[in-house]
Amino acid sequence: MVRESQCRSVSSAQLVANAALSLLNLGCYLMNRQIAAQEKAFLKEGGFTEWLYRVRMQARSRPPTKPR
Repeated sequence: MVRESQCRSVSSAQLVANAALSLLNLGCYLMNRQIAAQEKAFLKEGGFTEWLYRVRMQARSRPPTKPR
């Protein structure tokens, strides 16, 4: 059996506002975690420019291939 809520002082607008704030808080939390993970990956692996440099240097160190 489902009972009626005894808390009649909270309006539906307040419930919606609280739900929106909760979702906003969750979004901020997840965004902060993603930024921290990207910072960790950047420190470990370097940035895009460094990656391009490594790929370019590897390509230059390979012997040239003959066209068919």
